[in-house]
Amino acid sequence: MAIANEIEGRNILLNGRDSSLTPLGKSTFEFLANEELKHIELIKEFAKTLNGVEEWDANKMKSISFAEAGARIKGIFERFASQFESVSQSDNERLETYQVAMDMEKRGYDFYSEAAEKASDERSKALFKFLAGEEEKHYTMIQDTYEFLKHPDSILAMEERWMQT
Repeated sequence: MAIANEIEGRNILLNGRDSSLTPLGKSTFEFLANEELKHIELIKEFAKTLNGVEEWDANKMKSISFAEAGARIKGIFERFASQFESVSQSDNERLETYQVAMDMEKRGYDFYSEAAEKASDERSKALFKFLAGEEEKHYTMIQDTYEFLKHPDSILAMEERWMQT
């Protein structure tokens, strides 16, 4: 089930990348789609440990902090900021792609949070908490991109929030 969710998420993100007309959107969706691949591999490796094939290495659950994620997105924003004066009315349809992606990340967060609560095995609980945290970061990254595309002058507020996390 977890792998199916990650595959679905990756497909949504790749569709977002393909439908985006901006380099910022394409870069953000591409980055997040690649993150989903990492999650798929992590889940597959974890499944091997449950089957006794391999020993679990918790160090594989390395996560970037919100500050690091913010710095990465800030770098993407800075590369493309000069291209955005404002989003035209015709771009509102394209912004819906971001809303779909945010919804998908929220569902992923809810799924993994619930799985963590129900898990009896500490390793499973840790994995699900890690994946919930990753989905939360992805949501924030998509939301920040969405807000930036709607209001390019909002970058200063985003930077302040990134520095506080």
